[in-house]
Amino acid sequence: MDQQKKIKIQKQNMKVYSIYRAISLDLIFFYAIEVLFLSQVKHIDVSDIVFAKSFYAIFMVILQIPISILVDRIGTKKCTILGNLFNCIFVLLIILCNNLKMLIFAQFISSICFALKDISDNALLHYSIPSSKHEGEIFSRLEGRAFKDYYIIDAVTSIISGFLYVVNPYIPLIGSFIFAILATVVSFAFEETEKDRQREKQSTKKYFEELVEGVKFIINSQRLRSLFLYSGIAWGIFCLMSTYRTSILMDIKMSEQFITIVAAIVGIAASIGSKIQLQFHNKYRNKALTVILYALTFSIWIAGIAGSVKIPYLISVTVLIISFVIINALQGIHIVLSSRYLGNFANEKILTQISAVNAISRNSFRAVIGFIGAYLLKITDTANSMILVAIILLVTVLGLTSYMKVRLGLKPEEYGKNEIYTE
Repeated sequence: MDQQKKIKIQKQNMKVYSIYRAISLDLIFFYAIEVLFLSQVKHIDVSDIVFAKSFYAIFMVILQIPISILVDRIGTKKCTILGNLFNCIFVLLIILCNNLKMLIFAQFISSICFALKDISDNALLHYSIPSSKHEGEIFSRLEGRAFKDYYIIDAVTSIISGFLYVVNPYIPLIGSFIFAILATVVSFAFEETEKDRQREKQSTKKYFEELVEGVKFIINSQRLRSLFLYSGIAWGIFCLMSTYRTSILMDIKMSEQFITIVAAIVGIAASIGSKIQLQFHNKYRNKALTVILYALTFSIWIAGIAGSVKIPYLISVTVLIISFVIINALQGIHIVLSSRYLGNFANEKILTQISAVNAISRNSFRAVIGFIGAYLLKITDTANSMILVAIILLVTVLGLTSYMKVRLGLKPEEYGKNEIYTE
């Protein structure tokens, strides 16, 4: 491929990427009314919804290695398109869902979608950014802009979905299906990169030799192991809190319209978080992930207290909203920074493998945390469950931050050779 064509493809992909991710990062119209729809229309218990989502995480773990091989063998563009098609199928299954078994099957389809997209979308952007010392910063800016735009769209559609839900609960699901189709159409605008073509032409034997080599590097890297631990625990908690948020607001008898307005508010907070992640990184540097964990723990604890003690309704609602605003802002920061840190000190040969192992770690922790969260909802209410989660998280964070302290946030020259992939 000549240099001019290569540059043209890189520019095209970077231009499309921010637009594409803004509408495909996750389902639009869906999450603000997901728990409401499944519990009120489909009559599925909230604890069973959390339980089904834990199966989603298990499916993600099982699929990561075969999906990462598929992405490397057929290319990021094809897998991105395929992932969005599975997203369309998932929405249709939710519309038709009428019991826990079907919900678990729908989560399986969703896991195929995001196993593909989590690896292919991220790798596609990395492959499209020209190699330079500013590569990490360019990645953060493009990904941060995409997240910001997604959360703004999600916030607006969350408010709309609440009012549409009252008219007919199926209308927001139809809107979600339309956005899933739109994301699929936009994904066709990507161009196949030179790095994709090189890997597609590579012999199967050489590919598996590189795969084994890459996995060995990942296993031997203390820096990556620390990131996997952090990412898994943080992501599991963020996912659990997204369900607990609706559940605790339902417990205090908040109306459907206001629940979706709260979803919009916290969506904007996540957008702001993704926008300020560079400033956050520059301010806290090697303490950034530790700050996220402690702030997350404190916010969950405060939300649980606000939902459990007898205080005026308005004060309770205000404290809950502020707590969830902080949690979602932290989530916006976390998503972009963790992706950036994972891509540091590695080249395109092992990007998909790092993404796959990270996804295995994230979803393993998410499954365990989800099962614990579902069990807590079976034995107590949401507010008490949040307090218990905060206590467990605090103990975990104390140990994790001690482990990460000497393994993350060092200067490149301070890392050993086994931490920087240069093959």
